[in-house]
Amino acid sequence: MKMSRSPDSKQAPELVTVRPVEHSFGRRFGVAIGERYGEILGAARDVFARKGFHQASIREIARAAGLSLAGLYHYVGGKDELLFLVLDHALQTLIATLDRAIAAARTPEAKLFALVETHLEFGFQHGGALKIINRDWELLAEPRRSEIRAKRGEYLGRGLAILRELDPHRRSGDELLSATNLLLGMLNGIATRPFLRSREDARVLAGEVGALFLYGFLERSSDRTSSPAAVLGGEA
Repeated sequence: MKMSRSPDSKQAPELVTVRPVEHSFGRRFGVAIGERYGEILGAARDVFARKGFHQASIREIARAAGLSLAGLYHYVGGKDELLFLVLDHALQTLIATLDRAIAAARTPEAKLFALVETHLEFGFQHGGALKIINRDWELLAEPRRSEIRAKRGEYLGRGLAILRELDPHRRSGDELLSATNLLLGMLNGIATRPFLRSREDARVLAGEVGALFLYGFLERSSDRTSSPAAVLGGEA
């Protein structure tokens, strides 16, 4: 089943946006930090995604960022701090993007499609960041691990609220939580190649996944009282 793009769809986010203002970054603070912020996070994200946290070396990250080892330590204290900064920034970007998409959605069904498309487009645009979010966050030491757990919980909570608003059966909190985890787990599994080879793939797949989750596998599209496009406001 192919679906037309919802009018509630959004543009894919840029993971790192640097403005010429003062930034707090690791152990440093000031206007100059903004000039290095994206380069360092991008380098750390790419190395962590490719090699994993334990196999990644701080020297390799410094080289990828165009810094000497001493230069990198001028900004951060080590790999653990870099992993935290990468995770924190990626999750904040994902949550903010989803919030904008939900705010633009006009119906509970459109909010679900917004969640699915946001997650898949983030996976397409920033696959390394999504891999780290799902794979490496528990490697952090406390208290940073708890901070990232809380942000992951924020994102999960957005999905839980969407399903609660959609649910006509007054399911229990545990049932809704299981359904939310199932949905996000499915999205994590397909937010990669070969499922996603272009942004258009992300949009089309979002429509298919959203419709499958809303209507179920056994119900044929011809049996519905309204089409997915109509639900999203695309048809009269």
